[in-house]
Order: sequence, then C-alpha cells, then structure tokens
Amino acid sequence: MGGMVAESGEVTGLGAELAATLAAGGAGLRLDLQPVCAAASLVPVGYEALLRWDHPDLGPLGALDVLAAAEAAGRGVALDAWVMVNAFRLRAAWPRGGPWLAVNVSASGILGGHAAPMVRAALQATGVDPRGLVLELPEAAVVRDLGAARALAAHLRAFGIAVALDDFGGALGPARALRDIPFASVKLDPALTADLEGEGPVAARARAAVAAVVDLAHAMGAIAVAEGVECAGQMQALRAAGCDALQGWLLGRPGAGPLPQPQIR
Repeated sequence: MGGMVAESGEVTGLGAELAATLAAGGAGLRLDLQPVCAAASLVPVGYEALLRWDHPDLGPLGALDVLAAAEAAGRGVALDAWVMVNAFRLRAAWPRGGPWLAVNVSASGILGGHAAPMVRAALQATGVDPRGLVLELPEAAVVRDLGAARALAAHLRAFGIAVALDDFGGALGPARALRDIPFASVKLDPALTADLEGEGPVAARARAAVAAVVDLAHAMGAIAVAEGVECAGQMQALRAAGCDALQGWLLGRPGAGPLPQPQIR
C-alpha cells in the first residue's frame, strides 16, 4: 500500500481533494475486504477492512497514501470516523455470530486520544454487535505510547470489542505491550513470515522465529495470525509453527463485496 503519492510530492494537493471528498460524504472512498482463514481448514473466520480511494486521475490509492493525504489536510480524524462508521455499518448487515470484521485504528487515533469516543459514536450510529468486531492497533503506535494504547484497549474491551496487535515484529516486537495489554490476537508482520521455505539456515532461523512468536502469543492468551501469506510452502510452514489463522494473497486478495471467499481450499 501507498508510497506513490508521497514520492510524487502530491500529498498537499491530494489532501485538499480528500478534504472535499470527506465533506461531501466520502464518494470514491471504499473498504475492500480480505479474508482471514483458519490455518487448518482455510475457512474464513474473519475479514479485514482495507481502505481504498478511487481517485479520478491517479486510480486506486491504498490506505497509506489516503492517510498521508488526510494528515496533510488536517482531516485525519474525519477519515478515521468515515472508516469506523462504514466498517461498522457493513458488519451490522452480516448475520450475528458470523465472521468477525477487523478495522485498523490509525496511529493518530491512538496517540491523539480520539479513537475511543469515535468508536463509541460509531457503535451507537450503526447498532452493530460489538462482538463481531476486532480493532487492530499498529505496533509502532503501541510502542510509542504504551499508556495511550493500554487505555484505548481497555475502552474497546469495555465496549465488547476484541483488540488485536497489528504488524507484530516490524519494530523488534513490543514484548512489554503483550504483557501489559490482553490482546485477543497478534498479527505477525509480513517481514516475519517471509523466507520460511527451503532447507537452508536462513529458512530454519525464520521458522524458529515464527514458532517463538506464535508460542509467545499463545502464552499470553492470544491467537496468532500470519499476514502476507503468498505461497503454499509458506502456508505449510506457518501451519507447522502453530499459527491459528492466515491472511494473504494465497487465501484471497482484497476485494469489494460483503463476503469475499478464499481462492483455494
């Protein structure tokens, strides 16, 4: 996701366009869904909502570019609110007890303190069953302000929403966060789940690292979800390491629609 806008120096101009888009109700913004599948059966147990912006000139922009444009225009809070309300509304239309829907909380939402009241407002506006939601907190923001992340996680659990630690391992791994915050799931960063295939020393160390992280997640009472799964050998290694769920292009690419299905069995 992202990078193109920041590299082309168009962030400021896009920020003004995005501000106008949000003021008009968010036309052109959408949420694609990517399945998260049980490692053993490959049956979807949940979906992650991924923000996209269908820009009239640049085409589809990913979440990182959209967030950069929003921050440049001072509209980060408004963008977070749009994501929350629309994701919650989508989950409210699904059957109770069905797959969960994971929604990303931005770093600014955690560090700025506006995420908890925003989630409360979105719950009230949509009537969604909070038990069908997972809110993902990015590792970088958790490490930066553990106190703010702990407070937000406590609010979310009080609402009845499960909390996940996203991108674990991308910044050396916040072991203290796992100790201090009872996450329901830990999502392994794609950097951890790469290089798992083969018989050489690099692959052996990669598999050992993943197994250690999975064991740590389980010891803390969380399930382990592997992101970035792109090939069968990688999937087999993650299963062998004890991963509970898998997410990546091998299982299903992000797409529009209420319940995209995995592409393999």
